[in-house]
Amino acid sequence: MAEISRQELIALRLASHRLALGDAPKPAGFKRVEQAVQWLGAVQAQEYAHARWAVGSRFAHAAAITDAAVEQALAKRKVVRSWVLRGTLHLVAAGDLRWMLALAAPALLTRTAAAYREAGLDEAAFRKILPAIQQSLEGGQQLTRVELFAALARRRINTEGERGGRILYRAAQAGLICLGDPLGKQARYTLLDEWLPPQPELPREEALRKLAQRYFASHGPATLADFSWWSGLGAGEARAALEMAAPGLARALFEGGEVWWSQRTPALALPAWQLLAGFDEYVLGYTDRQAVIDNSHAGKLMTPNGLFRPALLLGGRVAGTWQGELKKGALSINTAPFTPLPRGSAGALRLAAQRYAAFIGLPLAEVR
Repeated sequence: MAEISRQELIALRLASHRLALGDAPKPAGFKRVEQAVQWLGAVQAQEYAHARWAVGSRFAHAAAITDAAVEQALAKRKVVRSWVLRGTLHLVAAGDLRWMLALAAPALLTRTAAAYREAGLDEAAFRKILPAIQQSLEGGQQLTRVELFAALARRRINTEGERGGRILYRAAQAGLICLGDPLGKQARYTLLDEWLPPQPELPREEALRKLAQRYFASHGPATLADFSWWSGLGAGEARAALEMAAPGLARALFEGGEVWWSQRTPALALPAWQLLAGFDEYVLGYTDRQAVIDNSHAGKLMTPNGLFRPALLLGGRVAGTWQGELKKGALSINTAPFTPLPRGSAGALRLAAQRYAAFIGLPLAEVR
C-alpha cells in the first residue's frame, strides 16, 4: 500500500474541506448554504457565530457568501441546528436531520444511559417528560431554555442541575425538538415535526454508507477511528459503514495507519494564511490532530472552560489563534501566533482577515 507524506495529507484535507483556495484548479464552488453544510455532513455548532463562519469559509470567494445569508438559510429552514452527533450541537442540512438522528441516537443513548439514571431519568421518567415537552411547544411555540423549563415546572417536572440539559438532549435525539429562530443571542426550542416537513425513512445500512461517504469525502484523508469518534457510532457499525463506502474511496498509509478519502478529491496547492472558526471541523473532526498541530501547542487552542479557540492556519497547519474585536464600527483582528511569524506574512494575513471582515459585513481596521 502506498504511503502519503504529511504535506500530501494536509493538501488533500484542505481540498476535502473546501479550504484550499489557492491558484490551482478548484472543485465547483458552493452556491447555497445548505450545499456547504450537506458537504461537511454536520458542522459543530456550540458557538453559533463561529459555526456560521465555518460554513462561510468553505465558499470559494468571499463575495459569494455573508453571515446574514447563513442566518437566512436557518430562518428559511434549509439548515437546522440541533444535537445530532455525539450529543453535541451541530448544523445539518434540513433533509439530513432525521436520518442522522435515527442513525446516531441508539449508540449515544446506550453510552449515556448510566448518567441519565444517576439523574433520575429512566425510560419511565421520559414517558412523562417527552409528552410534557410536546404539550409545551405544540402550535408553533418557540421557547427559550428558561421559558421551556418554566413550562415543565408547571407540569411538575424537575429540570434542576444537570437534569434540564439531559432532558433537552434526549428530546432532541428522540426527534422531538430542534432549535428554532433565536431570540437575540438566546436559543429557542421548537417541535421538529412542526419546524420541518416529514422525510422518508432511510434504511440503516443506506444511512451508514451515506454518512461514511460524507465524512471521508469532506474530511479525508482520515482513519476509521476518526470516523467512529466524529459520528459517535460504535466501532462495529463504523467499520461496516466504511466497508460499504470503500469502493468510492482511495486508501493509503500515513505514519503507519490506514487513511481513506474520496477518489475524486483533487490535490491542490496549499493556501497561505487562513482564519478558521472556533470548533472548525478541520481541527475538531479527528481523534488525532498531530498532522495539523504540534502537541506542544495543542493546549493553546482550548480555553479554560474547554472551548476550541479560532485557529490561525498557515499552509494547512495551526500556527496560532485569533480573535475579532469591534472598534468604532470596524473589525480588528488580534492574532496570537505560537511562534514568530515568517517574514512577509503581513500582506497574506491581512487578505485572510479581509475575507472574514467581508463575510460579517464590516470594514477591516487592523490586523495585529
